[in-house]
Amino acid sequence: MATGLKSRIAYKTPTASATSGDYWAGTYKLLLRAKSIPSPFGSQNMVDTSTLEDLVETQEMGRRSAGSMEVEGAFEKKYKDEMVTNEGKKLDFIILYGTDGKGSEGICAFIGQESFAPGEASDDHLTGTATVSVQTVPKWIEDNYEVAVTEDDQGYPTAITLTKKRVSQSEKAVAVGYDDSTADSELEDTI
Repeated sequence: MATGLKSRIAYKTPTASATSGDYWAGTYKLLLRAKSIPSPFGSQNMVDTSTLEDLVETQEMGRRSAGSMEVEGAFEKKYKDEMVTNEGKKLDFIILYGTDGKGSEGICAFIGQESFAPGEASDDHLTGTATVSVQTVPKWIEDNYEVAVTEDDQGYPTAITLTKKRVSQSEKAVAVGYDDSTADSELEDTI
């Protein structure tokens, strides 16, 4: 279990030039400095498969419900202004789960829309809530992308960049079952 969490939710405007293999690559902006990030996965629907012959009720897993996330965070003008500008637009979202702010435990990606509303204003703090509508099936992408975070002097991210991991020739060979050492010994045997 990860402790000392530094998870983040960020977004970018989709680009038309993205190729299918690197769709999620690009530079993201922090949505807001979140206090907590709800799960983008909806509840699993259970389908009753019982028959009159069954002694107990039987079920199978069905589709997940679509949902929205209420992300509460600090009310800060720069984040509020960007969210109001992007309200209702389709955006690419990533959630970086982990302790390093770079998705050390996992990176979840999905397409959605957001809206912002101010929250509680008390004598010591202001909060706001970003409502994020999850419109595609969330995907775990940490095995395919690397994360670089540019931070300001106070350690807050100014840019979060995802780049597609490049696979070396030897990794490709191992992935398809080709072992260089076996090929070398086979070559020596034929000489």
